Amino acid sequence: MIAEPQWKVKTAPESRRAVFAAAVVVIAGQAWVARSLRLDPFWLLPAISTVLLVASIAVYESQDEPGRTARALTFAFNAVLVLANAVSLVLLVRGVFLGSSLRPPALLFAGLALWIVNVAVFALLYWEMDGCGPEARAAGYPDDYPDFVFPQQQSDQQGLAPATWKPTFYDYLYLSLTASIAFSPTDAMPYTRRAKFAMGVEHLLSFATLAVIVARAVNIAHG
Repeated sequence: MIAEPQWKVKTAPESRRAVFAAAVVVIAGQAWVARSLRLDPFWLLPAISTVLLVASIAVYESQDEPGRTARALTFAFNAVLVLANAVSLVLLVRGVFLGSSLRPPALLFAGLALWIVNVAVFALLYWEMDGCGPEARAAGYPDDYPDFVFPQQQSDQQGLAPATWKPTFYDYLYLSLTASIAFSPTDAMPYTRRAKFAMGVEHLLSFATLAVIVARAVNIAHG
């Protein structure tokens, strides 16, 4: 008899409260980057993100299990976060290559902050996307399969982690960090089209941001 895969094991769901707190930090970071890059009005996208976050918190706190409304609000929130980063990247590129009122070091620092925020944004997206969210992962993916497969979930890695191991937000943060630096999967493999698409978008945004940062740094070095 073939044993069930590790990811089918049922566990307690991960709390969303710490992740909601991380989302607040991300929104604040995006607002700071947008203001630094002279987006007008800089508060528009952060305000939309805040409304969606508050609405999703209210819905999740009122339900034992997240329904379609809660999932739709969460993905809308993540979509706005990604859009905000893309807009800031466009402003960063314009500032570096077409001129900016910011001093060169300030523009460089804004680029670094944008890259850091981008890592956090995609960590939130991966955490919410994988297997339809933490509640579904805890229930053993009853209606779906994993979007990302971590080494601890593979049959040839059994015994190297507890049998009840499940990825947490910090695992997705590490996944996003490595994807933004290596531009390829290094920890967990994307198994679904949506996971591959999301990771591809992160690779493009991260590569473009780092390229602009390097260009700015070279420009500063040459005076």
